[in-house]
Parts: sequence; structure tokens; C-alpha cells
Amino acid sequence: MNTKTINLIVDDFKQYEFKDQATGMSLPYNLYLPKNYDPKKSYPLVLFMHDASVTGQQTTRTLTQGLGAVIWATPAEQAKHPAIVLAPQFGNGFSTEGATGDATADTVVHLVNSVASQYSVDKNRIYTTGQSFGCMLSLAIMIRYPDLFAASMLVAGQRDAQATSVLQHNKMWIIVAEGDTRAFPGMNDSIAVWEKEGAKVSKAEWNARDSEAKLSADAKKQEAEAGDKIKYATFIKGTVFPPGQEGGMEHMATWPVAYRIEAVRDWLFAQRKSPAQ
Repeated sequence: MNTKTINLIVDDFKQYEFKDQATGMSLPYNLYLPKNYDPKKSYPLVLFMHDASVTGQQTTRTLTQGLGAVIWATPAEQAKHPAIVLAPQFGNGFSTEGATGDATADTVVHLVNSVASQYSVDKNRIYTTGQSFGCMLSLAIMIRYPDLFAASMLVAGQRDAQATSVLQHNKMWIIVAEGDTRAFPGMNDSIAVWEKEGAKVSKAEWNARDSEAKLSADAKKQEAEAGDKIKYATFIKGTVFPPGQEGGMEHMATWPVAYRIEAVRDWLFAQRKSPAQ
């Protein structure tokens, strides 16, 4: 007889609240530490930021909505890449307005720095990832703090192309659906700006209905292209929906497919800050 509900992986995260003295904002967050966390070792840190659909006061909403936060804490992923996972929960007072997100971006960075000071975090292996709102906020932070992250995985988001022009040298893997009416054209605009500035961008088109193994193989093929820091993968229009379930928003349907691609996650963990950073 069960006496309580157990949520695998979700229950491995602990909940806290960060009070930012600099911005005056309070930010609840979820934190995962590797099972055999050893303060004498150094661990990469993955920051995941959710989309606007789960904005609210329940701290664990970002963990139960989808894969973006918890995929990094699964036993299989931790066996390969022991990492600290940080997943803030944004309330209604947070936004991505303005060129760089302003106080919201600052608060997240102060949270990252606070966690990095409390735990054994490898400062050369701090990563950001997010979907929609979280992707936009990742971009905002990268614009405002260009040397913070070693690399980013950006899913279904966009930002003003001219504002993102400073990111031409960043290591990014961007994933959007071709039927996403905002993220697809928005990211195309940023890609055009980066290429105009001389950045080399690797581009690939994937069928989101392919198996996870096939998508991972496609990602490895794209990764093998030499000399590029920016990788841009688009899902063929309509394929983010399972057969017979077409007709929803390609924007939201992108997320569960993107985070299942093992090779993209592996690529993220392989990135380190360059000496210039």
C-alpha cells in the first residue's frame, strides 16, 4: 500500500529561494546535485529555464512540465555526465522585455554565481539551455554577460537580430521547427546577421519523427563539420507532431523532441570556455 506519491528524478531536486540583494527580486529554484557529490571534485553546471506556460508560484512546475530540466538528472545522463542542474521557477514578475532582459537577466546570473560559490562548480563548464521564454532569456543573459557560459542549447526561441549580433563567436546549438511562426524567422534573422559578420554556421534539416537514434546520428554528423561554433538545426515543417496528431503549435511541440537528442546533450558537455574567455 502506498502512503505517498513518488516522482522519479523530480524528487531528487531540492527547492530553495534566492533573494537578490542587488535587484530586489526573489527567485525560487530547483537544484540537483549528483548522487555521489564530492566537494573535492569539480562539476559542470546546467542552467535550464522554462517557457512562459508554467510561470507561477509552484517551484516544481518546471520539473514536471517536460524534459528540459530533468533530462540532465536522469541516471543514464548522470552516469555519463555527472553535473549540477539548476532550474529556476519564474513568477509573474519576471520578463524578457528590453534588449537584454534587464533585472531578470541580472537576477539569474546572480543566482548562478551564488550556486557556483556554494558548490564545487567548474567555472569553465557552465551551460545554459531553455525553451521559448527560457531560450529568449538565455540569449538576453548571453548578450549581457558574454563570458559566463561555455556553450548553450537554445530551443524554440528568438531575440532581436541586431541585439544578438554580439554572439557571433559563442558556441550555440539552436533548434527550431520550420512551422514555428516566431522562432523560425526570428532565428533566421540572427543567423543572417552572424554570417554577415563572418561567423560560420552549420545548418541541418531534421525529420522530428525519426527515432531518437537517427536524430542523434544526424546531430553527430552535423557536429563533425569542422570550424563552426554555431549549429542551427531545423525540424521539417509538420514533423514535430506524431502522425495523426497534426494541427497544434509547432512551437511547443519542438521541446520534447529537442531534449531527447542525446548527441546534442553530449556536445554541450564537451564544450569548455576558450582561453580568450
